[in-house]
Amino acid sequence: MSRNFLIDSFQSTKDGSKCGINPMSKKSKTFWNKLFVILAMALLTWELRADSFELNGEYTDLFKAVRRGKLEELEPLVESFIAQGKNISDALNEPYPSGLRTHKQNLLHEACKWDRLEIIEYLISKGLDVNAKDELGLTPLMIAVSTKHRYYNKDSNSVTTSSISSEKIRYLLLKGADPLAKSKSGMTLLHYAAYRGLDWFVEDLIAAKMDPNASDQNGWTPLHSATSGGHKNTVEILIRKGGNPKVKSEEGYTLIHIAAGHGGANLDLIPFLIQNGANINAKLFDNGETPLHIAVNKNDPQIIRLLLANGALPNIYDSGREKNTPLHIAVKYNFVECAKILLKYGADPNIKDGFKESPAELARRMGHRQHMSDLFKNK
Repeated sequence: MSRNFLIDSFQSTKDGSKCGINPMSKKSKTFWNKLFVILAMALLTWELRADSFELNGEYTDLFKAVRRGKLEELEPLVESFIAQGKNISDALNEPYPSGLRTHKQNLLHEACKWDRLEIIEYLISKGLDVNAKDELGLTPLMIAVSTKHRYYNKDSNSVTTSSISSEKIRYLLLKGADPLAKSKSGMTLLHYAAYRGLDWFVEDLIAAKMDPNASDQNGWTPLHSATSGGHKNTVEILIRKGGNPKVKSEEGYTLIHIAAGHGGANLDLIPFLIQNGANINAKLFDNGETPLHIAVNKNDPQIIRLLLANGALPNIYDSGREKNTPLHIAVKYNFVECAKILLKYGADPNIKDGFKESPAELARRMGHRQHMSDLFKNK
């Protein structure tokens, strides 16, 4: 893609500083922050298949034709729709029979979701707005970039997955897609591109002056997104282009918190983040959990070992009512391998939690868990 074109697109956007909505008040932020994270990540991690959901409502045939990529089916339906004096832009997806919401997406959103370039071209020629937003404030380009597409190969009887091609992104931008658009939660194209590991697009967006530290309403930046996706190369690009490796979200999530919660994909990323100044013992604001607490809760021995080897404190407390150390958590959930690693790296079996109980005492009290109890026989 021509960087000059993308830069021109940014410069021609009016009042770009006012895209999106203001952060919500501190009083209600915790609940809504979590809700927005769930909604955003549900979209980002959605892998699509043509038979994923049954369609519902007045416009079922239109959406089915788009989903299947059958232009020969779609054209007569659209022409009939228009002949009745109806506006094709008013065709919005209805909730599925199961009740799952579709966020009032139009046919162009659907075409971008299913990676149908021929359909995308046709719908734009029929006047659908390339910057139309659904209930979550997502444009067709945002959906195209964020969705992981699945393709069935009849010859090999296999399914492959991929992100959107540069050709489709280029086409949508040429047709006026706004590269500065933000969702209602404040996420930008750079967030979505970073999550998908679209390095070429990440570099183009930053070259076009998009801020690598842009944050959504939760304080999540493109670096959080890239880390969530396990894309070390994307993280390196963002940091090289000015992204802050010490960034924290509104709830205190650092990049290492995110990496610790996403397992093996981040084994190479965690040491890189530490080398770039990230705090391995940073605590979340609400419950005081460190990346090590998160890794133990996920029962992830590999990440636990990696964190401890790189300076994570084994006896650090969270700030919840129970005041757990990582070892308390491992014992409570009977994560034997995690407990072994923690003890090897100096976790204190006699340190007290908020209820004045040590991991050793807890293990003995839960003596029916024989393998765990055996670890503490002489402690």
